[in-house]
Amino acid sequence: MKIKIISELFSVVVTGVLYGLWSNEMYLKWHRLGREAFMAHQSQRFDKFYANPHSSMLWILVYLVFTMLVFALYKGIAFVVAKVLSTIANKSGTAQE
Repeated sequence: MKIKIISELFSVVVTGVLYGLWSNEMYLKWHRLGREAFMAHQSQRFDKFYANPHSSMLWILVYLVFTMLVFALYKGIAFVVAKVLSTIANKSGTAQE
């Protein structure tokens, strides 16, 4: 396989694992704190975000920045893995760019 494909696949797996770990941590947190704490948290979120909605432009900008950060993390991981694999391939004399 080509180095670029391997690095992209590795980056997908790593970002998926990071999201899975974060998601699992949230489930464990609310399981540990209980139903009442979760309901109080959701009630507070509703009062803060949904009862008094913010402008659409603000949310678009927030999600744009978030998406850019996730994409930068993904591409950064892919870049580092590609450089490492390229260095290893060059040392063994079988570069597959």
